[in-house]
Amino acid sequence: MSGGYPYELRLPLAPYRFEWRDEPAVDAEKHAGDGWAEERYTHADGTVTVIREYVADGSYQIMSDRAEIELIDNAGDPYAPDPISVVRLP
Repeated sequence: MSGGYPYELRLPLAPYRFEWRDEPAVDAEKHAGDGWAEERYTHADGTVTVIREYVADGSYQIMSDRAEIELIDNAGDPYAPDPISVVRLP
């Protein structure tokens, strides 16, 4: 499935807050399969961003055909004022 998404990010285990970097999506769908659940967001220009969570370990995979996905790893920084890592979605 990820072969159609030029931008992909696998996230280590940590607490996350997801934020839209530009304009938010205009449509959303939820799907689930054996061992995973995902939210699929469609933007006004037809591009898609997918947030997939793997149930077995709680890890995430973010896929997009829109733009680069940015991770601000606060959870890995003991000096960060906010311990929640931020994922900036395209």
